[in-house]
Amino acid sequence: MLFENASQFQKAKQVLLENDRDIDKTARILKKSPMFSEISEGELICQLAELNEGLGDTIMNFLSGAFGGDVSKLKTVLTQMKEQELKYNREEYQIYDEFYNLLQDQKALDKDRENPNYQSLSRDIQQGRNALNLRFKELTKTHNEILSAFEQRVRDLTKDSNRKKKYFNAQRAVDVEETRSDRYEKTKAITARSVNRTKDLEDFFSVNLDDLKKESEEAKRKAEYEVEKLKRTTTTGSDPRVEDDPEKEYRKRFDLIKSTEAKYLTRRKAIFDLETEIYNIMMKNNSTITKENPHGDLGEENRSKLYDLYNEIEKYLEELGEKEKVKS
Repeated sequence: MLFENASQFQKAKQVLLENDRDIDKTARILKKSPMFSEISEGELICQLAELNEGLGDTIMNFLSGAFGGDVSKLKTVLTQMKEQELKYNREEYQIYDEFYNLLQDQKALDKDRENPNYQSLSRDIQQGRNALNLRFKELTKTHNEILSAFEQRVRDLTKDSNRKKKYFNAQRAVDVEETRSDRYEKTKAITARSVNRTKDLEDFFSVNLDDLKKESEEAKRKAEYEVEKLKRTTTTGSDPRVEDDPEKEYRKRFDLIKSTEAKYLTRRKAIFDLETEIYNIMMKNNSTITKENPHGDLGEENRSKLYDLYNEIEKYLEELGEKEKVKS
């Protein structure tokens, strides 16, 4: 059994996540708590390792439940994208392996330049290398086309829901962390067999091992950020109707305020509060804008509709004020 009771489990999970899933650090912190005093450090580390291993599934199951709705299609696309990237890594590794074998063949042939078939054998090796280069380019091109198709599918599936977008982004980031790490480790392993292999790889395929390491590290940081952002979303208790279509819900409130009988100051305060709330939403969204996400978490359509509504409310406030002046 994973921990003795639910309280231990929840506490362990919380501390593990707060400490970037560092098992040893988490164990040291938990051992200071009376709740875990009866568990040996070795047993605690083992149970934390099991808990940590299951967190990937926990993110998928818990967050899909927390956001509600049908996410089975998104799960399928996520699985297909991850499998495609791992497949690419395997085929890329195979190409590199064949490439290094050809280099070894050339080195062996160079030791026997008196061989009457030297020229023809050298041409065969060069043609083999060129074929591998072409194969690598085709592999990369096909891989990118497949991922582009998946990304379009994701846009179609999430266009009506920011909740689904955040769910997808978090799980996708976790998957990319794994696939980028897998690619880096495979490339590092095959280049480690010779001091010249890293340079040969970069010269022939324009693949830099240091760049792959940076991509892997960046993927890890992004995964931590996206998961943390999603956790904050699930614990704030935000209204999903507002999150999915904020303009629609705010417009309902705007129309209700306009149609309700009220004194000028009461109506003005209600409109002003609504305007301020929309303004805060837009400012918060601006902080999420990046080069890859130019419209922020709201998305292009929701952002545009909110700006239009905000301007409409400002105009209404001005007209309301003018009417009050006329009355007085």
